[in-house]
Formats: sequence, structure tokens, C-alpha cells
Amino acid sequence: MFKKFIDALRKRPLLDQMLLEMNDMLGDAVHMFRPIAEVLTGKAALSDARHDMVYSTDRKINHLQRKIRKQLVEHLVVSTGVDVPISLVLMSVIKDAERVGDMCKNMLEVAEACGGPLPEGKYRDWFGRLLEETEALFEPTASSFRDSDKELGEKTVETGRALAREYDQIIDSLLESDVPTRDAVLMALLARYLKRLCLHLTNVATSVVMPLHRLDYYDEKREATGEVRHDT
Repeated sequence: MFKKFIDALRKRPLLDQMLLEMNDMLGDAVHMFRPIAEVLTGKAALSDARHDMVYSTDRKINHLQRKIRKQLVEHLVVSTGVDVPISLVLMSVIKDAERVGDMCKNMLEVAEACGGPLPEGKYRDWFGRLLEETEALFEPTASSFRDSDKELGEKTVETGRALAREYDQIIDSLLESDVPTRDAVLMALLARYLKRLCLHLTNVATSVVMPLHRLDYYDEKREATGEVRHDT
């Protein structure tokens, strides 16, 4: 059903433009993510230029969200009811894309509190691997949404949920570790932000997998058993 909506919307210039702008939001978010990940893993140094880039890109994402939201409201006022479902989907996923930008900004705050990279050792290595896998989640998220690819969407959701669970494992491990308190708190915050980032990306992917009323609830059954912690 979602694919039929998307195919129909591509014939409507305004809504097709909004879909492209949604894709731009995710592209801008990964543009923020990569430089921060490089700082956290010691591949690059903190700098005013990186700080300014992250904050300016976040403002751009926020502007796009407001622009799309305004256009959607105006479109719904004058359009027929056929566009209501996809408009509600777009309203939901642009909020998730905006929140991804916020999580990237929070990651930078951790890097700045650390004064640069995470402490060397087990946790930097663990985060390093997960940061690479998390960055790799952006492209299939955007592609599954852009192409209304249900199979890719399902794979993306599963990957995102698996990453979120592993960030929970980092937090659990830190609770039992002898890592200095300041380092442990900062890394727990980072894991929390990254978990939320992954879940916001999977929320975008659920738009091509689940019906409108069940967006964000792809793993509801497993959450009920405690296998997945889906925080809000």
C-alpha cells in the first residue's frame, strides 16, 4: 500500500518535492554523524569548524522539518482525502529525521565533554565497531523509504533493533565495570543517544513495513517479552 501511495505522489510535484527534502534531511544527518564518530574514535581532533558544522547542519535539518510540516498542513487544507494517510506518514517520519539530527548534536556534546576521543581500551573499540555499523544504517533507511522497498525496510528495522540492543549491553556492562565514574557516565550517555538514533532511523523504515496506525511498533511483541527495550 505504501508503494502505491509513493508512486502516486511522485506525480504530484509538491509532495514529490517533500519526499526529496525528507531524503535530504537524512543525508544531512549522516553528514553530521561521520565527523563526530571520527572524533570519538580518535581519527580526528575536535575543532571549532566541526562544532560549527554540526550546529549549522542541525539548524538546516530543523528548517527543513518546519518547511515540510508547513507544506503538509497547507496541502491537506486544499487536497482531497486521498492524500491524508501519506501526509500523516510524512509528518511522523520527518520528526524522526529531525530527532536523528538532535542525537548527533548530543553525541558531539559527549565528545566535547570528553575533550576528544573516548578513553582507549575495550569500550572505545566496542563503540568504534558500532559507530561504523550505525553509520551504515543511514543509507538503507533512506533507500527503503525513498523506493518504498518493504524487504529492505524489514532488514533495516531488524539491523537497527539489533544495534539498539547492543547499545543497551554497553550500558549494562558499564554498570558492572571499574571504569572511572566520569568516563562511565559519558559513555553511558553516548550509548543512550546512539540507541535513540538507531530507533529513530528504524521508525522511518517502519513506514514502508507497517500500516499507519502501527508506525514505530514493529517489535511490539518482542518488547512485551522484554527482548527489546524500546524507550521513549
